[in-house]
Amino acid sequence: MNDQEKDLPNWEQATFKNSVIFAWIVSEHPEVCLELLQLILPELAVTEIFEVISEYTQKASLKNHGVRFDVYTEDDRGRMFDLEMQVVDQHDLSKRISYYQSNLVRRALASGCAYNEKADTYVIFICDFDYGRSGLPLYSTKMILHENRKVLDTGVHNIILNIKSNKLSLVSKRLAAFLNYLASSKVTDDFTRKLDELVTELKTDTRKKDHYMEYKQEIASLKAYIREETRKETREATQKEEREKTISVMIKKMVAKGYDRQKTLATILEFTNYSAPEVSEIYDKLLVK
Repeated sequence: MNDQEKDLPNWEQATFKNSVIFAWIVSEHPEVCLELLQLILPELAVTEIFEVISEYTQKASLKNHGVRFDVYTEDDRGRMFDLEMQVVDQHDLSKRISYYQSNLVRRALASGCAYNEKADTYVIFICDFDYGRSGLPLYSTKMILHENRKVLDTGVHNIILNIKSNKLSLVSKRLAAFLNYLASSKVTDDFTRKLDELVTELKTDTRKKDHYMEYKQEIASLKAYIREETRKETREATQKEEREKTISVMIKKMVAKGYDRQKTLATILEFTNYSAPEVSEIYDKLLVK
């Protein structure tokens, strides 16, 4: 479950930075996906993309972790891209990036191909928080040798955008306009105007609205399920702790009377419904050094 899904806004309040809206618009309008890649990664000179896919609704069950990219695409050079919208900081972005990247890499090397034939992979997270804690609009990662700082050419690339940045002059005007649009919904150029128009158009689609509301309800049901499971686990943990305390007291009293291990265990099992393994384990924790 993507973090912002925990509290999806109502349909009327949902904007382009909502992961569902983002995935629908970018996957259904390849020209938007292409322009996003061009303004985020201008050095790649991406001119054509294929197979723009949103796997947002392809997951069999929200209760299982599965491979589900917000938007996946490839360019005419075989490079693979995953674009993710991330609104809430759950302090797990590094592990999340690794997870998404590993799934891209598995796709990038066809069976029987040499390792140097692996396609380059790019995971792009657009975040509504400053992951790097430096106020920068863009962060990227690389693999280096710790001892001599040599950069390894792995073909694996991670880019993290910071919607909250106040240093937009450090990136291109186009990227700055895009980040500013996400932060404030202000239209300042042709691309952000197009995004705004597409969001408005999408909101008139009753089927999309129904799908969104169904998904929102599924998220609410999942939250209720998680809460109940957490309460259940807490109750079970408390009950186990109380049982262990009771058994420990009984063991200590019998040992004080001079009972050996065998007699202690036999007496407890005779007059209680505790199991032999749990009583034996607690006895050994208390008295076996």
